[in-house]
Amino acid sequence: MESPSTPDRRRARTYAAALGAVALVLTLAACQTGADPGDDGTPSVTTTSSPSPTASAEPTPSATPSVGEPVVNGPNSITSPLPGEVVAGPDVTATGEGTAFEATLNYRVLAAGTEDEVVPVSFTEAGANGEIGPWTIDLTLEPGEYTLQVWEPDMSDGESPDGPYRNLVEVTFTVS
Repeated sequence: MESPSTPDRRRARTYAAALGAVALVLTLAACQTGADPGDDGTPSVTTTSSPSPTASAEPTPSATPSVGEPVVNGPNSITSPLPGEVVAGPDVTATGEGTAFEATLNYRVLAAGTEDEVVPVSFTEAGANGEIGPWTIDLTLEPGEYTLQVWEPDMSDGESPDGPYRNLVEVTFTVS
């Protein structure tokens, strides 16, 4: 036989289940993407005003041309001179960071736009064994446009300082 409290328990469970279902429906409705609360799904017309003209800045002539960012390839970089920079000569200091086998990075300076070496292949020292370290190259260059190239020599055969050029970084600049 059923006790008098059993129908009350059934009603309570039914009531709890109904409240849970309502809560679930409301939660799912609130999670609907792209709908505003109270949106009934019918399209509405929105009007906007035309943008008003704004004053535009006139370009001002610059005394110096635009200079680029430091050049980076893998662990190697050239931080000075920057691409397009005009530097006072004849003494030019190039700087950067890098890493290479036995800390040896090769470099050369070309007449810009050619393969004519103004400064033949030489080397500088930076970081080694994956640790990046600074490097500096002191150059003496006549007025003109130059391309500085810095790279890690391929030491796979132990004797190839000229190439292939691993992690090559290069920058073109002008000496005044």
